[in-house]
Amino acid sequence: MNRHAVKQLLGLAACLFLLMACASDTPTPATNPIPTAIVLAADSVAATFVTALNQSDYTVAFNLLNPTAQAQLGNPDQLRKAYTEAISAASAISTTTRIAGLQQQEGAASATLITTWHSNLIGTFETTSTLRMTNDERRGANGSTLVPRPSSFWWVSWTRDAILPGLAGGRLFIQRSSAAPRGAIYFADGSLVAGPNELTTIGVQRGALKDAAEEATMLNTLSLVTGLSAETIREKYKDQPEDWFVPVAELTEEQMSLNSAALQPFKAIVARRSYTRVYTQTRIAPHVVGWVGAISAESAAIYKARGYTGDELVGVSGVEAAAEPALAGAPEIALQLVTDDGVSAGQINTIAKRNFVRAQDVTLTISPTLQTQVQNLLSGKVGAAIVMDVRDGAVLAMASFPTFDANAFTDAGANEARVRLLQDPRKPLLNRAAQTIYPPGSVFKMVTMAAGIEERVSFADDTFVDRGYWDDLGREYRKTCWLKRGHGRITLQDGLSASCDIVFYSLGQRLDDKGQSLLPDYARQFGFGAPTGIEMSGEAAGVLPGPQWKQQNVGEVWTTGDAVNMSIGQGYLLASPLQVAQMTAAIANGGNLVRPHFIKLIGDAPAPLPSASKLPVQPQTLADIQQGMLGVVNNARVGTTQFRFANFNYYLTEDGQATTQRTGRKLLVAGKSGTAQAPGEKDKPFAWFTAYAPADNPQVAVTVLLENIGEGSVWAAPVVRQMIEAYFGLPISNLPRDVRVSD
Repeated sequence: MNRHAVKQLLGLAACLFLLMACASDTPTPATNPIPTAIVLAADSVAATFVTALNQSDYTVAFNLLNPTAQAQLGNPDQLRKAYTEAISAASAISTTTRIAGLQQQEGAASATLITTWHSNLIGTFETTSTLRMTNDERRGANGSTLVPRPSSFWWVSWTRDAILPGLAGGRLFIQRSSAAPRGAIYFADGSLVAGPNELTTIGVQRGALKDAAEEATMLNTLSLVTGLSAETIREKYKDQPEDWFVPVAELTEEQMSLNSAALQPFKAIVARRSYTRVYTQTRIAPHVVGWVGAISAESAAIYKARGYTGDELVGVSGVEAAAEPALAGAPEIALQLVTDDGVSAGQINTIAKRNFVRAQDVTLTISPTLQTQVQNLLSGKVGAAIVMDVRDGAVLAMASFPTFDANAFTDAGANEARVRLLQDPRKPLLNRAAQTIYPPGSVFKMVTMAAGIEERVSFADDTFVDRGYWDDLGREYRKTCWLKRGHGRITLQDGLSASCDIVFYSLGQRLDDKGQSLLPDYARQFGFGAPTGIEMSGEAAGVLPGPQWKQQNVGEVWTTGDAVNMSIGQGYLLASPLQVAQMTAAIANGGNLVRPHFIKLIGDAPAPLPSASKLPVQPQTLADIQQGMLGVVNNARVGTTQFRFANFNYYLTEDGQATTQRTGRKLLVAGKSGTAQAPGEKDKPFAWFTAYAPADNPQVAVTVLLENIGEGSVWAAPVVRQMIEAYFGLPISNLPRDVRVSD
């Protein structure tokens, strides 16, 4: 039936019942006379009823019911309630009903209904039911015939069986299989990080309490068994849904045996097999691994819609949260109908089912040995470090300091430690590598150089003059180079090695003159302004300014000065250390912007990785940038960190092993320093250094950010050097004590 015809039928039905109401001598729908001029066929009545259901118009649907059904329900709201209760019991988002066929005999008809249920818990499934109709004569209060059979109206002889067969004498409920152990987490070397530990959890389902007296007795019993106060126990469940199991305490097998008789009389006390989480290496990569916790009241509805009962431990942060579907698996969930009609009472029929999904173990890319070294090398400095395989984006180590011991969230007796962590002003729970953003400073200059060459406003051998200052926007807007005396005549490529601000001010101005969105567009394609997509919650997107962004967020137009500031990684631009590491890896590997990732295996299968995007640069442009970064570390004349790598005398054997012996080729590092202005006027700057090695056949990128400490070449570069030494298994050099003015 087309939409126009359905509208006509609904309108006709509405008019019919208005006429019925006006013509009636009695107040109830069951005794309203029907005008003999209005007649609807059985198929039309069925179609109108189904359309009304799909549009949630229960008034029209109710008015199509026969007198008996109307009298039993009372009003349209009760019809609505019957359908919404069934939908709620199935955890359905929506239902859609269609007519599959209609059979008609004298005085009776039946339509076959196919209902499609879209359930959060079970998925999409279909049920078949029957809509029965009659055209019996309707009689007045005195028994007289109001409408003769030849012109009678078809009525829906409705019961709950029209929703689902058997529902008229039964009820729907969701049955879940028992809890299954959560998958384990392993480090790359196969060592266990997190695993399940089986216990018995006793909890309360408050809807099963008869009255306040029983509750008081139950609370007293639970208090004796668990050692918790009655009020503490009541606080756990008092605001939770009535039908939810709320965990109270975990008992050993011996404790259960001793107390089972005391707990047995209370239907509201439920014992369930449960699994706690055991962390075996709580100080290694806690920001990456994360932890599990109970489902909060605020999240209860979300998890219930996903098939959780409410008493599970779920991932709260890190990989525990990001890999929740794999680590948790899914219980078998069945929508079942139990009959309560007294004839076949207790009979259970399964209407639809979602199969059990076994929890899977997860293996990380994190090397615990390297991770421990990186954490130790970062210790005592507020900041972050990332070591990443440039070839596929695997994060081998990620550290953030201050750090924490995950036992504070897994040990039930560590309440004080948890409070201290949550209140610590240094924010140790914050993963500074991916959840905090900073002005990138000069580590952004590779983007500016790429845009300048690709847009043909400059080239690698282009010469600039640095007198220590730059007045091209006017003397009132004078800008200076970090090297006060200036670098003199210098090429673009050497300008990257020397981190010459004047070179990049000029480049930023040229790009903006050609197109205000050019530099922001290149930055976007280098990974700035968007999360990398690494498997963790709360990753920062950063801030990528541009003409539209500034108008929307600042209320001002974009100027050349904005582009000039952005060209050296300042202004409104903000990025996370992970974004800088991703950019560095892309420059190192030949232009593939690979997604950083923590997860190596899910079960025994490699974790799927999205395809990498390409940097918007030609091979020669990339080679020019790489040469400039090589000069940062190795050019004794202009390199900003050459003094930090002057005695970096390591070599690579034919099989790729690093050694201090003069054999094979020299192990060269390419990198870029950065000193970014901090927001506070009196705050010291942020120190950056990002690098990759070996420069001639890159394997690994290392990025370090240190907060409010000073110049990047002075403070961050030596730490990156140590981490590269750790990666290659070389002796760790001592941190230098000298301080210089550099970038």
